Amino acid sequence: MVLFQFILGEDVLTGTSRVAVLLLAVFLARAPAAEEPAHEARQASTILEFSVLGMTCDTCADTATGALAEIPGVLQATVDYDTTVGRVQTDGSVTRDNIREGLGTLGFEPLFAGETGIEPLSDDIRASLDIQTVSHGKAIRIKAHLAPGKLTVFDFYADWCGPCHLLTPKLERLVLRYENVALRKVDLVDWKSKAARQATREFKLPGLPFTQVYDDRGKLLGQVHGNAIDEIENLIQPHAQLRQ
Repeated sequence: MVLFQFILGEDVLTGTSRVAVLLLAVFLARAPAAEEPAHEARQASTILEFSVLGMTCDTCADTATGALAEIPGVLQATVDYDTTVGRVQTDGSVTRDNIREGLGTLGFEPLFAGETGIEPLSDDIRASLDIQTVSHGKAIRIKAHLAPGKLTVFDFYADWCGPCHLLTPKLERLVLRYENVALRKVDLVDWKSKAARQATREFKLPGLPFTQVYDDRGKLLGQVHGNAIDEIENLIQPHAQLRQ
């Protein structure tokens, strides 16, 4: 109202004119503001690249891609089997640990720039430790292969199992770290072998890698499916003794 009085003058705003101007002012006050051009909210995206260890086929790469795509915050994911390169575009909230966890459910491992994988022990060091392969496809008697006075870890594996090749060196290093831990390796060879049928029937083996841990009295402390060295070490630590 003050604006119109300034423009038209006080003496002009009388009678009908005053009412019209008042209505116009009310209309302008209630009119929606002109819409500004819409802008989509943009979040800073991040690209993470890494090698994927443990794959043995194109299907593995497709499965790994699917697992990465399900991680919250991942916008796009690809894994190439030939180059073993994984690449994810994220909204900036995804960490390396998220990637490790997502691939770890499949037994695969990401290796980022500057990182190195676990190297197998040398033959000489391995020969000095309590590590034995107790079967190549044959059924076994667990009690016959328990290490007296030690924790015994049974590593069920197969040469064609990519994640098994990642886990076995880690298990060997547990034997290197703890003086009262022994490792017994059971090669299933294939799913038709007697060892595979025994493990599936007696131990409810769901897939490879598969690990069992027994205490020094032969009691089963637990079993772990997958490339999960932390879970295995958690079973060992309360009873293990570090090497001096």
